[in-house]
Amino acid sequence: MAAVCAALAALALAACSSSTSPPVSLPSSPAVSPPASAAPAPHHHPLTSAQAAAQNPGKCDPSLWRAIYHPSRLQVVAACKTVTGTVESVRSEPDGDVHLLLKLPASRSGLLNDGNLSDTHGDLVAEIICVGTTTQADAESACARHVNHIAVPAVGERIRISGTYVLDAVHGWMEIHPVSRLTVLSAAAPPPSAAPAPAGCHPHTPSGNCYEPGEFCPEADAGISGVAGDGEPIICEDNNGLALGACLTRSSARSTP
Repeated sequence: MAAVCAALAALALAACSSSTSPPVSLPSSPAVSPPASAAPAPHHHPLTSAQAAAQNPGKCDPSLWRAIYHPSRLQVVAACKTVTGTVESVRSEPDGDVHLLLKLPASRSGLLNDGNLSDTHGDLVAEIICVGTTTQADAESACARHVNHIAVPAVGERIRISGTYVLDAVHGWMEIHPVSRLTVLSAAAPPPSAAPAPAGCHPHTPSGNCYEPGEFCPEADAGISGVAGDGEPIICEDNNGLALGACLTRSSARSTP
């Protein structure tokens, strides 16, 4: 009996040693992505030529920054922006630039800041660089090798400009500086003409208007009678020898001999 039990035990041990347990799969750890870096805080500074050219091909000329003195004073908000407005002022500066004040349409008022509203009559400043003679010592070297090719507009013209949109940290206002392109869209409106003299009045003043009773007239018109602007009769006569010359009075006054 003991032999049988030993034999059975040996068989059971052999069966256990020959069987293999199935492999156990361990749960894989989920891939951990590195934490995203925080977006860099905006920092206004002049873009490099390559950066500006890549962002704004064909509109703005980044090489103009080489002709700007102390460029750190201009904090770049947009490498290139195009705006349209009416020229309200044109002024030459000691640094050789031409300083424009541009009246924008109401839809673009967001381009202005408090400095524009208080110091530039609510206009956007635009600078065409190195146009005239540079008399400001620290700007001479910047303009020395730059030749301006942008025509200076006239007051009253409606223009479209493209250039870098910046905050002038010295003055505190917003500018297009430097201007890369400028197109005149329409000429300045002609000045209003003087109102024509009412029909029937005569003679006329040298400026073409009607005389009024008591208004001085030229010596050459002495003795001429006519009609004033209010329709009353007048005559050009010497009024008691006044040094200013003949005077127009109503025809009831004494006549010139």
